[in-house]
Amino acid sequence: MDTKGHWAQPYIEWAVDQKLAQGYSDGSFQPNRLISEAEFIAMLLRAYDLVPLSSATTGSWSKPYYDYVNELGWPVLSLKTATNSFPRGQAALIMASAANGSSFSEQSAVQWLLDEKISNGRTSATINGFIPDGKLTRAEALTFFYNLKLHFPNLSSKKIIPAAETTLGGIALNDSLQKLEKLLGKPSRIDQSEYGFSWYVYNESYTNLMMFGVKNDLVEAQFSNAGSSWKSTRGIQIGQPLAEAKKLISSPNKAVTGENDYAYTAGNVRTSLFIDKQDHNKIIGIIRMNNTSSAATKSAYTSKLEAAFEQQTFDLANAERAVRNIPTLAWDKLAAASARSHSHDMATRRFFDHTNPDGYSPFDRMKTEGIKYHSAAENIAAGYSNSIYAHYGWINSEAGHRETLLSTKYTRLGTGIAFNGKYNVYYTQNFYTP
Repeated sequence: MDTKGHWAQPYIEWAVDQKLAQGYSDGSFQPNRLISEAEFIAMLLRAYDLVPLSSATTGSWSKPYYDYVNELGWPVLSLKTATNSFPRGQAALIMASAANGSSFSEQSAVQWLLDEKISNGRTSATINGFIPDGKLTRAEALTFFYNLKLHFPNLSSKKIIPAAETTLGGIALNDSLQKLEKLLGKPSRIDQSEYGFSWYVYNESYTNLMMFGVKNDLVEAQFSNAGSSWKSTRGIQIGQPLAEAKKLISSPNKAVTGENDYAYTAGNVRTSLFIDKQDHNKIIGIIRMNNTSSAATKSAYTSKLEAAFEQQTFDLANAERAVRNIPTLAWDKLAAASARSHSHDMATRRFFDHTNPDGYSPFDRMKTEGIKYHSAAENIAAGYSNSIYAHYGWINSEAGHRETLLSTKYTRLGTGIAFNGKYNVYYTQNFYTP
């Protein structure tokens, strides 16, 4: 037999004795032959006497095994690909889930195997050394089963509920308000939105700004520009080039490339990936919401929403600066009064310019409010449906708005929003340093 002297010889002999596997008609065992997922789960179940061999004698031999593990919610691939070789990382995912009766990411499953000494990796006892993308051999599979059964005599009978594909701060869409506040505490602020839900704003640290849309005590939406707070089982993340993220998106049924974002709908969730066009189209912000909440209502555009947009515009500027290691700005009520007055003027007199019809510049207006400055600047925008989209419009602007928003010359900021007029929503930011 071709197993003599093989590193896995004792594990193979154990597996043959346990009737988990057998050799081929030519007398070989072929320990280095690649194994399919169907073969893997069949041998795993046999190791625990969970499926009688006689149950797989008619029709597709692997169907009874797939029926069984699908009932338990194991994260198997598909009966359609049952005969294909499959990755070691997927094997780790199945074993960790089966032993614990809970969901894992592939990375956490590999780490679990290493921690439990079920595997020492292929080249080293690390996630990379495990070689998750490497194809699994018969010898490796049988070694896994021997060690798994040694440490876990019984597999979990608990049905596994799949983990949420994407979470923000550990919170997924449709999680409860109770879970949100238990995990993250009370929000810093609750803002009205144009979507019918309320934004629960967590801005204690601008390096980790998070916003959750809550309606009827359920999370309907998520937004953040903080890379460390997003977790995606598909691997979509802040700082990733958009082209790379697109390869990870599973069959969007609708996708639109916008001026500053790539928006797509998958299942019941609409996602917008905001990009930095001046930095290789890297993702710098993500907003996700249930389709049922993604339509704005005109009646929502009230003075309360103006105030919410003003505070969010301020938060977004500071969050952008914080993640880029730029000092944040202090709120300034005089600058806010100047900005608010200009936005309302533009909406009322139906113009869009830094200089108003009376010839007054931003600097004239700031002086009128009593501001004494060493340096000052103004950003304006119009037509964006909310403060998030306006913010990324400024970030991708080639007209100096980005430079102003990220400049270290300024220490204070006031924002002002107004509705109505030709462009429906007008945004003004006034920056200055005393």
